[in-house]
Amino acid sequence: MPPSLPETKPLPPFVLGFGAHPTTQEYILVFVVYEKADLELGKFPSNVELYTQGPGSWRSIATVGHPHRIAHFNCLEQAFVNGAIHWIAYNRRVVNGQSSLIILFNMGSQAFSVMMMPAALVSQSLLCLAIMSYGESVAVLCCGQPEEGSCCIWVMKGYGVAESWAKLYYNINPPGKLYQIVRFRKSGEVLLSMSGNHKQLLCYDCETITLTNTGYTWSSDVFTADTFMESLVLVKP
Repeated sequence: MPPSLPETKPLPPFVLGFGAHPTTQEYILVFVVYEKADLELGKFPSNVELYTQGPGSWRSIATVGHPHRIAHFNCLEQAFVNGAIHWIAYNRRVVNGQSSLIILFNMGSQAFSVMMMPAALVSQSLLCLAIMSYGESVAVLCCGQPEEGSCCIWVMKGYGVAESWAKLYYNINPPGKLYQIVRFRKSGEVLLSMSGNHKQLLCYDCETITLTNTGYTWSSDVFTADTFMESLVLVKP
């Protein structure tokens, strides 16, 4: 934990981001903290700190360009693509109603920026949305919509081009009840788990509508997976 955090519990709401610097290939942990007083005043976030693998130390950075609030229902949910961490966030500039967008943190410039969501998903509850990497771009999942089935997936076909959002899968609806979509494979297959046996990792082919067992199990209630990136930087013990 960053040394600036109080040792007393409970901790303030926070969001984590993890990725690598595009030049040095050093792994970086991003720790975004939301203090209660700042949440009430609409100042977001209060504190952003980075832990860099090489130096092995924490440092604070400015939060300029980040007036929005990252959803912290799952503090580990992110997509690391093209040298940037992506989170789904509340659009603080919308006064009436709910609106969402995507917050980016560029590992090279170490600055925040904004990416637009698919127009069809902007007003959806953030509890129904999740973001993941999809090849060299990002995908947004929207689950829990009765009229859409179990889950639909939007992909940004041209990274950074808001007009390129397209609904790739209208309905991911494997046999049984879907519990969690974990990650996309390079082949386009979807790693997921099902209710009733949600600690077993399955592979779903959206084209053939077939479900196979990967043989992997997990002791926790949810699976966590990400793309492996090689680094020649030694990890300090």
